[in-house]
Amino acid sequence: MTHGQDKRSALDAAPVTTASGPQDRLQPAPEADGMPMLGNVVDFRRNILDAMQKGWQDHGDLVRYRLGPVVVHGVSSPELAGEVLTDSATYGKLGPDNPLRLILGEGLLTSDDHESWMRNRRMMQPIYSKQALSGMFRSMAESTADQIAHMEASYASGHQIDLHGEMMRVTLDIVSRCMFSTDVSRTREALSPEAVDVAVNYAFDRLQNPFSPPTGWPTPRNRRFHQVMDGIDEMMYSVIEERRAAGVPEGGGNDLLDMLLAARDADTGQQMNDRELRDEIITTFAAGHETTAVTLTWAFYLLSKHREVLRRVQQEVDGVLADADRMPTVEDLPSMPYVLQVFEEALRLYPSAPIIPRLTLKDTQLGGYHVPKGSRVLVNLFNIHRHERHWTDPERFHPDHFTEGNRKGRYRFSYMPFGAGPHLCIGKHFALMEAHLLLAALVRRYEFRHVPSHRVVNHATITLRPKYGMVMTLHERHGPLAGSVPTGAGTAAD
Repeated sequence: MTHGQDKRSALDAAPVTTASGPQDRLQPAPEADGMPMLGNVVDFRRNILDAMQKGWQDHGDLVRYRLGPVVVHGVSSPELAGEVLTDSATYGKLGPDNPLRLILGEGLLTSDDHESWMRNRRMMQPIYSKQALSGMFRSMAESTADQIAHMEASYASGHQIDLHGEMMRVTLDIVSRCMFSTDVSRTREALSPEAVDVAVNYAFDRLQNPFSPPTGWPTPRNRRFHQVMDGIDEMMYSVIEERRAAGVPEGGGNDLLDMLLAARDADTGQQMNDRELRDEIITTFAAGHETTAVTLTWAFYLLSKHREVLRRVQQEVDGVLADADRMPTVEDLPSMPYVLQVFEEALRLYPSAPIIPRLTLKDTQLGGYHVPKGSRVLVNLFNIHRHERHWTDPERFHPDHFTEGNRKGRYRFSYMPFGAGPHLCIGKHFALMEAHLLLAALVRRYEFRHVPSHRVVNHATITLRPKYGMVMTLHERHGPLAGSVPTGAGTAAD
């Protein structure tokens, strides 16, 4: 049996009605087996992706779960996901009880107020334009060169490394340079990988466990979380205050914070207040740091398991950079399409944010089933990216899924690692440029080989991490690239 194909698909099911007064009512979606009172809480806490994949296999594309008193609908088909993500009047962001708000506040990722969300989105859009992103490339290249210098100094060829930890390190440095070009050192302690772990795990546990103790109770975990968030807020507000006092340089400044400070609403001329700035900065860190790091980790793991793909990537990168011992430039990236295809295929198999939550704002129907107001909907990208109606040999690592020809005929919602609809991730192109550069530069310099004795297990929190890190051996390929940031690194790509 594969993904409920010999069950009735929620997509294909005809509506079933029962007489109930003047109107007929649709049946509820098929329900996954669960425990009395608790429902599926234990299964979700053990491994939410495994629990939802089993529900998909047993019941089809729409499955109802219970997390104690909370009703959750799991969506595993591109067609149903498209309905959910494009209909913001029916399926909105989670409300004030969204645990992510404890970290992100009401930034673009979490705001359920459409007017303020639209206003801030409109103000921030120019920051992620093609021209602005090309200007950030130099910061990305500097961080990449520093990372190579760090690895060269820290590891001899053949030594073991935790590649996930190294990718977290370099992506944190990139987003810090791009956000705070003059204040990078101040962000590294408050926004360290350890601090991020505390905050992310805390929020995700609360998202899937309705029996979590109130945040105000003085439990050890609550105290640790508040300590981390107090440190982040203290750093953020002090930097914002200092930048405001200094004034934004003429022309809008050189980093994302200056751009945010200079941003104005086109209709009202209004700026963001300090709280809005703080929320958007934290959201940018969350979306631009760990998500890219985890996908790069999975990409290098997949390359180590598929040597023929690795050789093709190496040949492409070596061919573009020829004999020059230098970093890739922004102009080089279009000449290395297969490198980007590898990253996109890693995002398909291991979507960095594997579940997109929504809240049903009114009674509705989905796939022929009744979905009541107030229930949560979890759009499961891990399942959607493997759906056999849309992908040939879906479990295979095959970067040619993303050739120009294969992209053209693909159903719109069968691949959406950055979301879809009006809430498509604003930082999509930032992440793709960053990953393209890092993959090319690191493949040029190193080959990473997975240590067979190291256990690799998916661990879904807000992001899809390797539960035990990613232990690999590092093998040098070429001379050092450290410090070789090219003089044209910030020029615009054609």
